[in-house]
Amino acid sequence: MAMLSIDKTCPHCLKERAVLRCIQQAPLRQKCYSLVFQCHSCFKLLIAEVEIDIQSTPEDYAKTQLYPVILNDNPRFKVLDIYPSHKTFSAPEATPERAAKFFVEAKEDFAKGRFETSAMNCRKVIDIATKALHTGNEDKLVKRISAIRDTGLITQEMADWAHIVRIDTNVAVHSDEEFTADEVDQLLKFTEVFLTYSFTLPAMVKTKRDSE
Repeated sequence: MAMLSIDKTCPHCLKERAVLRCIQQAPLRQKCYSLVFQCHSCFKLLIAEVEIDIQSTPEDYAKTQLYPVILNDNPRFKVLDIYPSHKTFSAPEATPERAAKFFVEAKEDFAKGRFETSAMNCRKVIDIATKALHTGNEDKLVKRISAIRDTGLITQEMADWAHIVRIDTNVAVHSDEEFTADEVDQLLKFTEVFLTYSFTLPAMVKTKRDSE
């Protein structure tokens, strides 16, 4: 029996070209089946609704084949729907492009379990964001955060959030300590709040004023 699989990024662990093997099938209507696939990386499930151009069931068809049957690369199968859908991430509205890019990467790294990389990308986001907020010549992040706070562009609480990301990532870089999922989740939340208050809310206020 050849393996029946689907070539997709796993919507749970986000592993690209994950091995998603069919473990169950259920008829929906004539020539249409729901197929359950299990990811070999995270073991979570994906369901595909498939229209078939064969006389047997999808599993029976695979049993007669010598080579693996890849569902979405086989003309006898038409994928109608897949769920859950692939996770997509975004940065808060009005975030500068490069800061948004690294924030999305931080989110993706976290979803894939790459906590160290996610944390470092959070620091990168704060670094880029503070440069966008302040055009002074402070080259160090710690000085830049304080300078922006002194101008009133961010509150003391926002400065504290930025320092939390800076300090936590500094400690990890200069020690053997590893980030936990909870720690990086907090860093992501701090970073998102910082972006929201620094860019999204001011942009909303400007839009409102311009419309009046």
